Amino acid sequence: MMGFIVYDVIARNLFAGSINGGFEIVQNYFMPLVVFPGLAYAYSSGVLPKMDLVIERIPENAQRLLVIVMILIELFVLLLLVQFTWQFAMNGLEREEGFPAAGRLYPLYPLFFLIPISFALIAIENLFLLIRNLAVKEPTLLMMGEDQEAEDPT
Repeated sequence: MMGFIVYDVIARNLFAGSINGGFEIVQNYFMPLVVFPGLAYAYSSGVLPKMDLVIERIPENAQRLLVIVMILIELFVLLLLVQFTWQFAMNGLEREEGFPAAGRLYPLYPLFFLIPISFALIAIENLFLLIRNLAVKEPTLLMMGEDQEAEDPT
């Protein structure tokens, strides 16, 4: 994406012309390809805010119950998102949805399938997190604890 944009800027400034439909191609192809596959990784890495500060202040038995309930609610919402985004993708496939750029119609519907796949990967991550919280006595909202991260050389 960066190379495409750099080439477009150089072509616009040096050759008085740019890539026809470059903005639309970046907006409709490159941005979804960058954002949606990275959602599951960002979720699993623990960089997204959690409710750690609130959870740490309540008793441990209540912490465990609260974490499990939160994960179940999140799993339910994610499964709903998978279902509705899958329906949206199938609808786009039926209509062969596209976007106009530089006088042509480019297909957009294949990228619609990235959305339910991304939410399904996050749901799988939540499922593993639920299994971990059911198996381990200490409740956690992270798949990998801080002690494991310190031992992990990567």
